[in-house]
Order: sequence, then structure tokens, then C-alpha cells
Amino acid sequence: MSVLQEELEYYISQLSEWLNYYEGHYALIKGKKLVGTFTTPEEAYRDGVSKFGNVPFLIKKIERIERLEQLPALTLGLICAHI
Repeated sequence: MSVLQEELEYYISQLSEWLNYYEGHYALIKGKKLVGTFTTPEEAYRDGVSKFGNVPFLIKKIERIERLEQLPALTLGLICAHI
């Protein structure tokens, strides 16, 4: 299982319910738990780091239609990101 696969599967399984209450907010998910929802990804990140430290956790915008964002420079290898 890849990193954050469990969190992503949990997000997908809960999305229809969360859209009723949290649409437009950012979900902070660790394992199979919604830790909280936030108005900005920065707020979610700060809360995640304060609760879990420097470990993987998922921050995902709760939205009906997911936007696909592409980073052409990264895709083409013009820049390198070490994650």
C-alpha cells in the first residue's frame, strides 16, 4: 500500500456525506479518521504538524468536482522535488 492510500480511500468513502457539511473546506485526515476541517490548507497543515509531527497525513479539499493541477516543469523534469 502506498503512502496515504488509506487516507485517500477513507476520503473517497466519506466524500458524499462530507459534502453536505464541509464543502469547500480542507479535510485533515490521518488513517481512517477525519481530524478536522479548515478554511485554508495552511491551517490544516499547521494543525497536522502540531498533532502528528513530521509524518505523512492527508489534506484534501472537499469538493464535488476535483480539479486536476499539473506542474509542467516538474513533469518534464525541469525542476526536481525531493519529497
